[in-house]
Amino acid sequence: WYDFVMNEAMDDIRKRAMFIHVALPGQEPGAEDLPDEFQFPKMKHLGLNLVSILDHLRIPRVVGLGDGAGANIITRFGMSHPNRVHGIVTINNSATRLGATRFMERLKMKIQKIKPEDSKSVNKKNVAKFAEAYKKRTEILPDLNKRINFDVLLIAGVKSKYVEDTKIIHKEMAPGLCSMIKVEDVDHPLSETPARVAEAVLLFSQGIGLMPSLVRRCSRQGSTEGHESYSDGRKKSLSSDREKEGDLEKQKDGVVFLTVHDVGSSYMSWRAFVLDTSMEDIRKRASFVHVAIPGQEPGASDLQKNFVFPTMKDLGLNLVSILDYLRIPQVVGLGDGAGANIITRFGMCHPARVHGVFTINSTAQHNLGRFMEKLKEKMKATALDGKLFLNEKNVSKFAEAFKKRTEILPELNKKINFDFLLMAGIKSKYVEDTEMIHKEMAPGLCSMIIVEDVSEPLTETPGRVSEAVLLFCQGMGLMPSIPRKFSRQGSLISQDSGYGERI
Repeated sequence: WYDFVMNEAMDDIRKRAMFIHVALPGQEPGAEDLPDEFQFPKMKHLGLNLVSILDHLRIPRVVGLGDGAGANIITRFGMSHPNRVHGIVTINNSATRLGATRFMERLKMKIQKIKPEDSKSVNKKNVAKFAEAYKKRTEILPDLNKRINFDVLLIAGVKSKYVEDTKIIHKEMAPGLCSMIKVEDVDHPLSETPARVAEAVLLFSQGIGLMPSLVRRCSRQGSTEGHESYSDGRKKSLSSDREKEGDLEKQKDGVVFLTVHDVGSSYMSWRAFVLDTSMEDIRKRASFVHVAIPGQEPGASDLQKNFVFPTMKDLGLNLVSILDYLRIPQVVGLGDGAGANIITRFGMCHPARVHGVFTINSTAQHNLGRFMEKLKEKMKATALDGKLFLNEKNVSKFAEAFKKRTEILPELNKKINFDFLLMAGIKSKYVEDTEMIHKEMAPGLCSMIIVEDVSEPLTETPGRVSEAVLLFCQGMGLMPSIPRKFSRQGSLISQDSGYGERI
C-alpha cells in the first residue's frame, strides 16, 4: 500500500489526504520470528480492534482500503464499527472459505518472489502463521447485508480467481450501497495497475462527497468494467444514514451513560439505580446503555465449557464496539467494583469516546481475601432474591478473570486526560484503594468522594450517588439546566485535585 500511495498516479490524492498503513504482527519487512507461543489474532479480532488505532490517533472516520486478506479484515472492521468509516474499497476480496487451494496457490506465488538475501523480504515463518489464521477465518457473507450501511467498492482483476467471489459479495449487498469494478488484463490490480486503482479510489471518494475539488484523470492503462453508478449508491446510502440519525436524535441531544456492573451483580443493579426517584430529572434528559458481562444476567444458563472468559483488558478495549454499533460518539462511563476497573480501562483505551468516568469502590491493587469476602456477601444477598438469581458457575468465571487482571495503576496518569470522579463507601474496604488512585492522577482531572455510613453506595444510598453524578456532569458542562437537589441521606466527604467547587 505504501508503494501504491507513492505512485505518481496518487500525487493529487496524497497532497490532500493522510494514510495509515497497518502492519500485521510479524509481517513487516525484515521481521524476526514471532515467538513459538505467539497466537496469531483471528481475522475477526483484527477487524474489531483496528478501531484502537483510530482512537489512539483521535481520528473519527476513515476510508478503508484492503487487499486480499486485508480486504477481509477491513470489511470486518466496517461491519464492527460502521460509524467509523466513510466507506471501504476492497481488492480481490474472498467471499467464502472454500477457496483454500486457490489461496495457497496465490500465497506460494507471492512467497516464491521473496529473496532471502533481500533486507526488505518478509519472514516466511510469520507469513505462515498469518496464512493459517486467515484459512481458519469465520464466514462474513451472511452478515454483509445486515451490518453494512455504508458505501463499498469491490475491485477484482479479471485474470485473478476472485471475480466470482466479488460477484457473490456484490449480490449479497443492499442495492445502491455497493459498486463493482473488474479490471481487465490483470491479476493483481494494486501492484499491476496502480493508476486504475487510484482512479477508482478518487471516483469512489468523490461519490461519497470527499475531495470534490480534485480533477479526475482517466487512466490510460486499459479499461475497467463497472457495475452500478457511484451516484446511485451515494444517494441511497445518504438517505439511509439520515433515517438512522433521526432515530438517535434524542440520544445525541442528551447525555449517554454507559454502565458496567460488579462481580456478583448484574446490569440490574445499575438499572435499579437509574429508576430510583432521585434519578428522575437526569433520566428525562439522558440515555443509559447497561452492559451485561457474559453469563452474568439474571437467570442465565451455564456458559459453555470451552468458553474462554474475556480478560478485563479485552472487556475494556472492546466496549467501544457498543458505541460504534449504536452510533454514539461519547459517553459518561459509570462503573461499580469490577465494573469500575473495566470502565476505567475503556477510558484509557478510548479517551476520545468519554466525557468523563465515574467509578464506585474501585480497586487499585490485588487483594484476594478482601475480594472473596465481598463476593460471598453479594452472592448471599442475591440468593435471597429469586428475581436477581445469578448463575454461580458463570459468576466464578467472571471472578477468576477479575482476579487475574493486569495492573492499571502505573498507567493511569499517562493515559487518562479526561475528568474522573472516584467514590467509595467509608465502611467498605476500598477507601485506601480510592485514595491511591486519586494520588496517581494528574492534578485537576480527578476528584474523590467518600460516602459516610455505607459500604455499597450504589445500592445503599442512590440519592447520594445521583447527586454526585449530576454534579460531575454539570462540572463538565453537561445537563446545565437541571437544578441541584442535595440529598438528605447523609453527608459526603470530598477531596479535589484542583477544581475547588467542582464537587
